[in-house]
Amino acid sequence: MAVFAFALAVSLSALAQTDHLHHEETLAKLGLPQAELTQVISGVEAAAFDSPDSWEKELRARRISLGSAPGLVLQGSDLLCGGTGNCQVFVFRRVGKDWLSLFEAQQAPVVEGFSFGPGLTRGIKDLHVVSNNSADKSTQATYRFDGKLYRALK
Repeated sequence: MAVFAFALAVSLSALAQTDHLHHEETLAKLGLPQAELTQVISGVEAAAFDSPDSWEKELRARRISLGSAPGLVLQGSDLLCGGTGNCQVFVFRRVGKDWLSLFEAQQAPVVEGFSFGPGLTRGIKDLHVVSNNSADKSTQATYRFDGKLYRALK
């Protein structure tokens, strides 16, 4: 019983330290020029497990610092979410005038919460995620930048 209580406390602690995007954090509020918005949506389309009628309504978005590069984090809000409260999350970094996805096609994780850093790998903050598997079980993963994309630690 003590082991279960400890594991639950660790899981809840990790979840308390994670973030998620809110209803008011919309793509429109990012203020991206149309060409950049088109780049980002194309990157999301390549990685998303489904395709909504409107990306602008489906996605929540926030500007972030990834360390050595500006970034964007986007999260599904309805269609790109599962029954346990997990939603697909996408991360982009700015390289010159382009927004590049940090996940390969079909690899963007489905999570309940996320956080960046404090660790940096090749100048980009590590991504930590928590996924809710059931009422009393969650899993955690860390992604590190390999110079081009985020890769899950094994």
